[in-house]
Amino acid sequence: LGVGGRASASTVGGRRLIEEWLPIAAIGEESMRERRSMTALPPTYYLHVWWARRPLVASRAAILASLLPADADHDQFLHLLGIHGDPVAAREKMDRAGRNIDAETGKREDLGPNPYGYDRAFKYLPTQAERLSLEASAGVSTKRVLDPTAGGGSIPFEALRLGATAIANDLNPVAWLLLKATVEFPSRFGPALVDRYRQLSARFIALASPRFEGIFGPEAENVTVDGYLWARTITCPYCGGLVPLSPNWRLNSRGVGVRFIPVTDPKHQPELAMPGLADRRHARFEIVHSLAEHSPGTVSGGDGKCPFPDCGRVFANTEIQAQAHAGKMGEQLYSVVYREHRVVGYTAGGKPKIKKLRGFRAPRTEDDVAAQVQAALDARMSEWQARGIMPDEEIPHGHKTGDDTRAADKYRKGWQVTLTVAAKDVMQFIGNHNLERRRRGTKQ
Repeated sequence: LGVGGRASASTVGGRRLIEEWLPIAAIGEESMRERRSMTALPPTYYLHVWWARRPLVASRAAILASLLPADADHDQFLHLLGIHGDPVAAREKMDRAGRNIDAETGKREDLGPNPYGYDRAFKYLPTQAERLSLEASAGVSTKRVLDPTAGGGSIPFEALRLGATAIANDLNPVAWLLLKATVEFPSRFGPALVDRYRQLSARFIALASPRFEGIFGPEAENVTVDGYLWARTITCPYCGGLVPLSPNWRLNSRGVGVRFIPVTDPKHQPELAMPGLADRRHARFEIVHSLAEHSPGTVSGGDGKCPFPDCGRVFANTEIQAQAHAGKMGEQLYSVVYREHRVVGYTAGGKPKIKKLRGFRAPRTEDDVAAQVQAALDARMSEWQARGIMPDEEIPHGHKTGDDTRAADKYRKGWQVTLTVAAKDVMQFIGNHNLERRRRGTKQ
């Protein structure tokens, strides 16, 4: 940290708050709280997956405690972090409530929708008055925060939110692009970036929707699909059954999961047979709501296990790799993740109160669009290859690619077919947009 590009006397000679005091327990609990809901993570998480994202509240704490002098007010520090209560005491109270089970109803003590008494800390943005006070005490606007291995960008993101200048980079090109999109572009363009994003999104949806017809199955009007969960499949070398590969079949932390329903004789069980699989033994799936009902996993330690009750034999990982390299590895849809917008009541003015409910359902017959997807892929493959959109490069052997080369020799073979078609349509849209922009001579 420096002032105007130079180290300041206060930074060098005076001790910082982080050297004397830091409320580790409160920051730790608030960091856990930040990630506890997988459906309400900080918005930066949803731009792209990154494997080592640091909690925003912990990043802000590290920056702020490095800026403030050692005698800074502790309560003001916590308030600037967004910790507007006692998260440790709240956690202890919730733990006690979890053990306080009503003997008659079997339910635990209800502490209400938010036992903490305040919103999650990462959502808090210091007020203008607080920023002026911070400027007076620490000269934040003159400070530069350097993070040369910034990864997902939590530190530079929080540095900007506090009013400091952030300089960040990363060797990984994915992380570099994430930093551009989450840190640099918003700070450079401001609200205009949001407007432009909405314009491009509307145009993309208008152009892409016709191309996606038949690629994704129909849904009810009030239902939005969040994801399709697929399992890689191979053929059991002993009984010939189609084996979906997964170490477990959990879908969430509340006990929802998948149970395997074997169809061992599809010719004599036509009511159970899945479309396109009437000539071989395979699995159907159903959604269950307790861990005890889950089917056991079919992969452990790299080896596979046949799930059909009349076989159940274990086969080595070399068998899985051999089938993958021979192009015999397939895929099977085992669950659809969806959000339902349900009307739960009406306001005094007559407007509906909408509640978003997240759920899982088993695959239906209309979800089987394999033939349409493959036809779309075949029709577009030559164009995508000619334009360099399809990743046809061979996977080089290296420290991070060793696992990939066990199952495929080219990048594109690791992609699920429906995902390939959808993703390449997105890339084609971007490419066409860039060509059109260059023809117009614009830099927007």
